[in-house]
Amino acid sequence: MVTALHRTSTVQTTPLSIVAISGDGLAKTGATQLNDYFRQIPNLNVTSGVAGSNRISIRGVNAAGEATVGLYYDETPVTGPAGTTQDSGAVAADLNLFDVERVEVLRGPQGTLYGASSMAGTLRVIFHKPDYDKVEAGGETQVTTTEGGSAGYFLRGMVNVPIVSDKLAVRVVGYDERKPGWIDNVTYGTQNINRSTNWGGRGIIGFKPDELTTITATLSYQKSDAPDQQGWYPSVGRYKTNSPAQLPFHTEMQLYNLKADRDLGFATLTGTASYYNYNYIRTVDFTPSVRAYANSTAQCAKAQGGTACTSDQFAAYQSAGLALLPAVGYQPAWVHSQNYEARLASNAAQMPSWLEWTVGVYYEKRNDHIDSNVISENATDGSITLPITPLVYRYVATRSRQAAGFGEVSLKPLPGLTITGGLRYYDYSKTTSGQSYITNYYTGTLAAPFSQATTTANGWLEKFNINYRITPRVMVYASASKGFRPGGANNIPGLAANLVSYKPDSLWNYEVGLKSSWLGDKLVLNGALFDIEWSNMQTSARTADGLYAFLTNAGHARIRGLEVDLTARPLHGLTLNGALGYTDAHLTQDQSSSAVLITASTGKAGDPIPNTPDLTASASASYSWALTSRLDGLVRVDGAYTGHQEGTFRPSDPYHTSYGNYATANARIGVENGQMGLYLFCNNLTDTTGAIAVSSGYGYTNLTYSIQPRTWGLNARFSL
Repeated sequence: MVTALHRTSTVQTTPLSIVAISGDGLAKTGATQLNDYFRQIPNLNVTSGVAGSNRISIRGVNAAGEATVGLYYDETPVTGPAGTTQDSGAVAADLNLFDVERVEVLRGPQGTLYGASSMAGTLRVIFHKPDYDKVEAGGETQVTTTEGGSAGYFLRGMVNVPIVSDKLAVRVVGYDERKPGWIDNVTYGTQNINRSTNWGGRGIIGFKPDELTTITATLSYQKSDAPDQQGWYPSVGRYKTNSPAQLPFHTEMQLYNLKADRDLGFATLTGTASYYNYNYIRTVDFTPSVRAYANSTAQCAKAQGGTACTSDQFAAYQSAGLALLPAVGYQPAWVHSQNYEARLASNAAQMPSWLEWTVGVYYEKRNDHIDSNVISENATDGSITLPITPLVYRYVATRSRQAAGFGEVSLKPLPGLTITGGLRYYDYSKTTSGQSYITNYYTGTLAAPFSQATTTANGWLEKFNINYRITPRVMVYASASKGFRPGGANNIPGLAANLVSYKPDSLWNYEVGLKSSWLGDKLVLNGALFDIEWSNMQTSARTADGLYAFLTNAGHARIRGLEVDLTARPLHGLTLNGALGYTDAHLTQDQSSSAVLITASTGKAGDPIPNTPDLTASASASYSWALTSRLDGLVRVDGAYTGHQEGTFRPSDPYHTSYGNYATANARIGVENGQMGLYLFCNNLTDTTGAIAVSSGYGYTNLTYSIQPRTWGLNARFSL
């Protein structure tokens, strides 16, 4: 059962490309966070870097800027801070998945119901709600050991208590997790530096004042910390880094939501109000850049006012710069967001059988801020000395406001035939301001006065869908839907005036699909073909010196592909799953800005869209059988493949990288029943070195973020 259309339906009766994973399914694959399950879903990709930094993409719609995939925790759309580069889509909040009812992945634009952040699709995490009738308790624990790395563990628990039967109930969740490390720093001889911790909790209060009304209040809190760098350099060795700097990372999320549903007979009225506060502190190794600038005769000349340095002047300039090492970008940031929505959805039992509809209004107000410093670290061990003394300081602040009205209507003029039309009107404004306070030639930064720019956008998003149920278990559909992201303004010192603002981008997704069940539901086959036409694509570019990233527009792109999902249950207890996703994603027009065209990073027609795998595939086999009258045995094997990806548009880009093209396999064996389970598992059986992101920049090459090496573990769960 899913609620993708804001009413209850099933995966097989919902006329869009959707995958739903139950909470039990997540548990049986050992998934605790986003990176643990996305490879099982075709055409869903996550590009990860430092801990807590994830970019979600669907069907190859992958670009810097506002998120292209809407990430919802229940009713709350969550995005990260915009940072110095207006790239809020790179910091997807990743809350723990314990006691989750299901995860829904909606592929294709969902703008009419879910707004501008859902131009490529929507990922919804649905929490378990309080049970009003019975006391429940459950827990799960796990210990792991990673080859060449450290141990890991988690403890998670849940309690559900009815306070007043059928009226008031509370559900409380808590968890504490330590993720193992496996990267070593050869400079300091430190091991497992990429370990991390993650702890938090969730409380949900359910209140039913009468039979027609349900009120739910949710509070979620999570804190994550990583003491050092999450990436490594192949040139130094497998899972090795020689970084002279420690690079800690910290995130903290507080999320509050109040939702009320009222059955009006002919329709259900839903109102929801959310507030979240998302803080992070990230660090970036500036040592390569400072070292390169310290050894640059051209930069020395700039420091001398444009006159070439003498040998003595250069020696003094060089010595002073190298004395600043190691150097780190230290960037505390936060985002505060308020979200409100009210919608009215028809009730099938009270409406004519040929009509369904949903209408609503939405309002969002979001403020975020980042302080960007460059500091010198302790030369003995590369640690940060607090309080910091900045070599460079600037800030960037962003204020966003969005208001929208939306609606969808479905008509059923003939038996089995449904025609749906949807509209959303949006009005959006974004103001970006900032100032750079310190000129420093060793970091390539210049002081710049306060500046501010405001961009606005308004318009319509449309959706058209027609589906026909050939038999009760076979449906075909065709759809055309529009996705949109607003434009904005860069705040980069010294950036050319014609690059300060960037334009909105939008796309049309044309799709045909099949939903089918065969042999008494023992075989389920779903598939879709799509063509995406992406106009004025927003993308990240770099300044000529490679130091600053900013947003610009890259012309037109086309993405064509398919996805197929197959589930078979040939025998009692045996479930087989297979899934395949393919995308051909490339530019069909040269990058549009003439100021960017002079650089080697310019996108040209025919270039593949960066960080987009051409092929994704997964398969699993699960078999359970009765061991005794009270215990079942379970054996499960999962495999996944992620195809080749390019890190930038152009192979001629000096910072070009390529990665991907790896397969993984996991295995699990155990005993279980409805109240308990005990499992032995191995993830990444073949110990594959799978790169999920590779980047190069000024002074460094092929910084690699990869999947966890072979990991053995023991998992136990119980419920009362």
